[in-house]
Amino acid sequence: MLQSTIFLPTQSAVPTEEISRNGKLLQQAGFVSKLQAGVYSWLPMGLRVLEKISKLIRREHQRIGAEELLMPALQPKALWSETGRWESLKSIMYQWQDKSGHDLGLATTHEEVIVDLLKKSALSYRDLPKALYQIQWKFRNEPRAKSGVIRGREFLMKDLYSFHVSAEDLDQYYAKVHQAYRNIYADIGLKAYLTEASGGTFTKRHSHEFQVISDAGEDKILVCPKCEYAQNLELGGNLKKCPNCGKTLETKKSIEVGNTFIFGDYYGQQMHLKFTDKQGTQQPVYVASYGIGITRLVGAVTEVYSDAKGLVWPKAIAPFQVQLLVLGNQPNLTKRARAFEKTCEKNHLDILLDDRNASPGFKLKDSELIGMPWRVVFSEKRGQKVELTNRQTGKAEILEEKDALAKLLKP
Repeated sequence: MLQSTIFLPTQSAVPTEEISRNGKLLQQAGFVSKLQAGVYSWLPMGLRVLEKISKLIRREHQRIGAEELLMPALQPKALWSETGRWESLKSIMYQWQDKSGHDLGLATTHEEVIVDLLKKSALSYRDLPKALYQIQWKFRNEPRAKSGVIRGREFLMKDLYSFHVSAEDLDQYYAKVHQAYRNIYADIGLKAYLTEASGGTFTKRHSHEFQVISDAGEDKILVCPKCEYAQNLELGGNLKKCPNCGKTLETKKSIEVGNTFIFGDYYGQQMHLKFTDKQGTQQPVYVASYGIGITRLVGAVTEVYSDAKGLVWPKAIAPFQVQLLVLGNQPNLTKRARAFEKTCEKNHLDILLDDRNASPGFKLKDSELIGMPWRVVFSEKRGQKVELTNRQTGKAEILEEKDALAKLLKP
């Protein structure tokens, strides 16, 4: 793709109204545009990152038998009143009355909606287990929307819900989801710790979080340096030793990038979600939910991987895997770059070709700011060779085009 055709409004100066590093860099690089605190427009390059992450999530959820659907964000009070959460979530849920006097809210989460959806079916034990998920924008009236895209008032989230005939069956699937989450974070390139946590405002039961260690984190976790056991400091403030291996726990700042909740038969009882067992008796369905904040993940990756020059995207979620730069106005350089672009695309590489009429210094600085994993420079100085640079390591090599291509194609 030609860079001259993309809406990519990079800025020479760092936005001064932002506090967080991710908020500053994502805006400066033209990936997002801030509308107000906690609310951002996702521009074409930022949207490509969201789509890459969503693709990884869909792949792993397909492997554990989850089906995708889409539920409404606009929800009635009556549904939430069945569980009492219309009142308990009032501090973070946007609520109002429409012109007809009906109380409505914007979804902070979807347990009530999906339970109501399944309740409309006459569930048998043969229909369970069932796992359903969506990728959808959520809304929360966050009191501290100062962390860029990590803590938004409007954010993209994957929320999965599973339904089971027993606590034992739920526990087995719960473990499968945890492994799927580990696969997603590993593919992205994040070290995420499975962390014991409280249920927060969503459940009185304990839950689990996936936490990435970062100085930009709003959470603090206790981590075992040996076996990687982790617990949120809010839950285990007095815990000194690892309960698994006895090592002294370390306190780390972290960013939450996922969470999982076991509700047990709570919704089965509270909202009367039942199934008919083998004996023809009505029994409560066991429920769990599992979330990944997709926009939050973008912020976490930015905090973990960026450097003084700009963004540094892991290959799996980069908008483009390779950026080609033509430094100079010689027609033969552009011709070679376009031919190299076609060869790369035939080998299924996402290519961004900077064809803009700009100075070499401007192009190189802009390239480092937007942070594609690889950069290939065509210039008169290098003759028939190219300069291949790895954005993460900064290592540059002067190579024949075929050798540069071979490196780009390595897993």
